[in-house]
Amino acid sequence: MKLSQILFHPFVRIAGGTALLLGLVAITLAGLIGAPQGLHFDGVLDTHAGKSGPWWFFVSEGLIDWLSLAVLLLIAGRFISKTAFRSIDLLGTQAFARWPTVLTALACLVPGFHRFSDALTKSIIGLKPGQIPQLPAGGPDAVVFGLVTLFMLACTVWMVALMWKSFSHCCNLRGGKAVGTFVITLLLAELLSKVLIGQLFKLL
Repeated sequence: MKLSQILFHPFVRIAGGTALLLGLVAITLAGLIGAPQGLHFDGVLDTHAGKSGPWWFFVSEGLIDWLSLAVLLLIAGRFISKTAFRSIDLLGTQAFARWPTVLTALACLVPGFHRFSDALTKSIIGLKPGQIPQLPAGGPDAVVFGLVTLFMLACTVWMVALMWKSFSHCCNLRGGKAVGTFVITLLLAELLSKVLIGQLFKLL
């Protein structure tokens, strides 16, 4: 398998139960690495540094993100695909598509990222309308924060590319209609995951 396939289209070789197992391991790892940091994957596309909590909450966020998109794409695929496909292939490859979140969680371990993030949050919280936030002083932490943020953005774009490849490959879909369906479903899944995670947060 070529490097480009490994990075952007591994589903040619990895699908079904294997992809599902690898994906669930990746989602769990991302949650466990993020838990001590208070790093939340609180939406299909979202990553935020926030309050700490029990490890299961962080893992549950990742599982909700995966299922929110995978189930909606499965429904959409059944409607617009003209060929039969296995549900386990789409569910499994969508789980595996989230493996870049492990890299995101590891990147946020770099010293200085959370210090600057906390300082930035404190400068914004409590502002009155019209007030301009006082940004934290620059320095090594600011550089680290900027680099990690760019890396996180790149991982998110990479993850979305994998999600699209999973949907396109498993459902045998191409063209503008498929792209439009994927984009709309992705936005709906983002909203759904936010609502479900919000309800889960109330349990805490």
